[in-house]
Amino acid sequence: MSNQASHRYSKINKKDVLYHGIFWILIIVFFTAELMIYQPERGLIMTIGRLLFSVIVDMMAAYFTVYFLIPRFIFRKKYLLFALFFILSAVALVYLQRVIIFYVSYPIFAPDLLEGKTFQSFYPLYAFMNIYTGTAVFATLYFTRYWFVSQQQKKELEEQNLQSELTLLRSQISPHFLFNTLNNIDSLIFLNQKWASDAVIKLSEILRYMLYEANTDRVPLNTEVSYLKSYVKLQTLRLESEDFVEFSVKGKLADRVIAPMILIPFVENAFKHGLKNISSPGIVIKIKVIDHEINFEIMNHLNLEKEMNKDDTRGIGLANVKRRLSLIYPDQHLLEVKEEGGAYTVKLKIYTS
Repeated sequence: MSNQASHRYSKINKKDVLYHGIFWILIIVFFTAELMIYQPERGLIMTIGRLLFSVIVDMMAAYFTVYFLIPRFIFRKKYLLFALFFILSAVALVYLQRVIIFYVSYPIFAPDLLEGKTFQSFYPLYAFMNIYTGTAVFATLYFTRYWFVSQQQKKELEEQNLQSELTLLRSQISPHFLFNTLNNIDSLIFLNQKWASDAVIKLSEILRYMLYEANTDRVPLNTEVSYLKSYVKLQTLRLESEDFVEFSVKGKLADRVIAPMILIPFVENAFKHGLKNISSPGIVIKIKVIDHEINFEIMNHLNLEKEMNKDDTRGIGLANVKRRLSLIYPDQHLLEVKEEGGAYTVKLKIYTS
C-alpha cells in the first residue's frame, strides 16, 4: 500500500471520535455487566472504577497498533519490524497494566484483592489476552468499516471518471459535427444563397439543441428524432433531390428517452461517405419503437472512390459513439455494422426498462 493510503489509515476525523466513544462505552458496559454478575457485592461504582483504568491500557494498545504499527509496517510490508515493535509494545503495556492494577486501581477500588499477592504474582499471557482482545475487536470493526468506505469512494471515483469520459466523448462529437456542417454551408454559399440562409437557420436550431438541451444524461426520444430531422434537412439543402433521404418513424416515442446525440454520428457518416449522384433514396433511416426496444437502422450506398482513399477522421464519430454505447448502455444494446453489395448498413437496438 502507498504512503498516501497508509497516511489515510492513520488519521482520525471528527466522526471517528463519536464512533470510538460509542465503542469504548460499550466495552465498559459489557465488562461491567459481567463483573456485576460474578461480584455484585462490590457495587456499580467500584466496578466501573476498576474497569476504567484497565480500559485506558486497552485503548493505548488499540490505537498504537491500529494507527501506528499497522500503517507504518504492515501496509509497507515491513513484517519483521512490525513483529518486533508489536512484541515490545505488548510487553510494555502488559507491565503498565500490572503497575496500574497493583498500585492504583485495586488499592482504591478493591484492596482486598491484593491480600497475599505480590507484584510478580500474575499471568502475563492472561494479561496479554485481556488487553489485546479489545484491540482485535477494535481493529476488525475499524478496518471493516474502512473497507466499506474505500469501496464506496472507489465506486464514486469510477462514476466520476465515467462521467468525465462521457463528457469528453460528447465534446468531441460537437466540433466534429460543426466542422462538417460549416463545410457544407460554405459550399451552399456558392450554389444558392437562399439555401445557405436556410442552412444557417437550421444550424442555429441544431446548435441550440446541442448547447442547451443535450447537456443531460437522457433526452426525450422525440426531441432527439427532431434533431436528426433538422440535421437531415440541413444536409439535403444542397442536393438536387428533396427525397434523397427516406426517414420513417414508427411506434410511440412520447414516453421514451435516449442518450443525447447517440445516433447522429451514424447519420453524419452516411452523408459524408455515401454516394450523392444516385437515384433516391440514397439514404434510408428507420426508427421504430417496440415494447422496451428502440430500433435504429440507417443504410447508405458506398462511395467506392472515397473508400479507396479513407482518411483518419472517418472513424472519429463512429468510434466515439461505440464507446458511449458501451458506457451508457452496457449489456443493453446491440450494434451491427454491415458492408455488403455496395451498401453500408448500421442497425442499433437499445433495450430500455
